[in-house]
Amino acid sequence: MSHNNITSNKNPLAVSDGFRMVFSKAPNTSYFCQNFIMPSVTATEATVARPKLDVYVPGDKIIFDPMSITMLVAENMENYVEIFNWMMSNTEEVDDVTVYILSSKNNVNRTVTFKNAFPTNIGSISFNVQDADITYAQVDVTFRYDYFTFSDARGENTIGP
Repeated sequence: MSHNNITSNKNPLAVSDGFRMVFSKAPNTSYFCQNFIMPSVTATEATVARPKLDVYVPGDKIIFDPMSITMLVAENMENYVEIFNWMMSNTEEVDDVTVYILSSKNNVNRTVTFKNAFPTNIGSISFNVQDADITYAQVDVTFRYDYFTFSDARGENTIGP
């Protein structure tokens, strides 16, 4: 077995190091994005029937779960409204959403591009005048997309369909 494929970077990914997300159709959303959940990916399987034991082989589809973000809501709600308007446009408006994963030194370490993304859900906002402390409104937004790709810090070595 060759050991040439062992990573040269032994540092684990610190999810608190940060990210930067870019929506060309929703620039205010990009600015107020606080949390991003990297979606799971599932490879389907096929069952091969055997007399005593069924066995499994790789299937023919990859399923990408929806992508979710949490964003602070701007005081004038312009980022909420831009997602709302995107959803209400009732057209096939899609956007390639780019997420820059940052290193511990705030440099771009990896880029993830979600192809043909569009919002499918924007969460609710609770207005409560009884809160004694100042709380800032946050909403979750869910996006569907066709697939995502990876590229390295230089934008090379794209991996994906």
